[in-house]
Amino acid sequence: MKVLFLTHNLGKTRHFEGVLQELTARGHSIVITAAHKRNKPLKLAGEFRDNPRIDVVTNPVRRLDEWERFVRPLRQARDYVRFLDPSYAHADKLAARARAYAPPGWPERLAPGGSLAGRRALVKRGLELAETLVPSEKYYELFIRSHAPDVILITPLIDFGSYQTDYVKSAHRLGIPIAFLAFSWDNLTNRGLVRVSPDRVIVWNDHQKREAVNYHGVRAEDIVVTGASRFDDFFAMRPSTTREEFCLRAGLDPSRPILLYLCSSPFVAPDEVGFVRRWMAAVRQHPGLAACGLLVRPHPANAEQWENVPALGHQNASVWTEAAKIQADPALYDSLFHCSAVVGLNTSAMIEAGILGKSVHTIQTTEFAGGQDQTMHFHYLLARNGGLVEVAADFTEHCRQLEESVANPEPGRARSLRFVESFVRPRGLDRPVAPLVAEEVERVAALKKEPRRSPLWHVPARHLLLGVLKRRSGV
Repeated sequence: MKVLFLTHNLGKTRHFEGVLQELTARGHSIVITAAHKRNKPLKLAGEFRDNPRIDVVTNPVRRLDEWERFVRPLRQARDYVRFLDPSYAHADKLAARARAYAPPGWPERLAPGGSLAGRRALVKRGLELAETLVPSEKYYELFIRSHAPDVILITPLIDFGSYQTDYVKSAHRLGIPIAFLAFSWDNLTNRGLVRVSPDRVIVWNDHQKREAVNYHGVRAEDIVVTGASRFDDFFAMRPSTTREEFCLRAGLDPSRPILLYLCSSPFVAPDEVGFVRRWMAAVRQHPGLAACGLLVRPHPANAEQWENVPALGHQNASVWTEAAKIQADPALYDSLFHCSAVVGLNTSAMIEAGILGKSVHTIQTTEFAGGQDQTMHFHYLLARNGGLVEVAADFTEHCRQLEESVANPEPGRARSLRFVESFVRPRGLDRPVAPLVAEEVERVAALKKEPRRSPLWHVPARHLLLGVLKRRSGV
């Protein structure tokens, strides 16, 4: 079987390394494609670089037909309109990010008092129809044909205005099965749309399945829940240091419990240093926690804010300064293994803490509400919703919860493992996910699929739409 894997950015392969290994171990060949980077060669890292069953090539990212100048603005407008739905009424920060990608004038016309404010439903349907009328791009079809794949995989697909939508159309036009692999736990709610449904959507859990149906219009029967293969390596890891070795490396007292603070991404917490200082002060003032070691791990994508931070001002407290490994970081594993409890705002490392059965805590803040309460995926984490994170309204309640977890870790451990089983490995805690995804890819490749033809009425409607778009743009 030959697999064509459209990734846009080779960094997106990091969540599917186990799947790539499994597919090649089964004798399949894979062509991974990404957008060309100026003055940078496309190459995979590590063992994949020398895998004879994997090739890496660049893929076209721009149409060559007269639709090119129109498709991205149409898609960006449609992506923005999704955040005007009542279900996103609380998600101001998500809407603001989508607004930044929207075509000029659209946010104003759709805002209260704007010319389209009372016709949002009509605008939504009109943009959906416009996408239906945009034809498959022959240039992309030629690219796909040149690789003669048995199946196409695609990710992330849901970037604002993504050109990858055209590859889904071309796969349908050519009759080649195509599957969308959800890249991360939050992508289906905080970015753009799945504008044209692939033959299969492969997701982590039932939360994502509902998101794909409710927010993206994917048919439930086209969605497969496998779990998250990105965590397979983390499940298989073991500590690389003793407690004494780790504490010496981190600058902490090995005789004291450790509270680990996991920092968040720039979107969630662009400036987290001040909050962490207040957290440390609150912990130090709480009698039951005053002697605990405090370790802060900066987020790999948000570490610059910690580079020039002076001394934390507390004994037995430090910031982890070693460079983080993006995937299956042994130092992160050791930090989690040797700590007594975990604290953070909203980060995927909380899931990794759950894999190790750690109690996880957060403080729901107004300061970072845009990255917490105003996102959908944050609510999946909360214990009151069946998640693993114990939430507090203020530092006083938070410290009390931390003290209880340090004294009796078992309730937090049980809560975390229940969450991980449902969210990360719904087919069984002891079953690696990569083989399950590989099996689903083989099933997609076996689908009997005929080339998809447009209805006859699309031809005049397409010409009409293109004419309108040209006139409005002054072409």
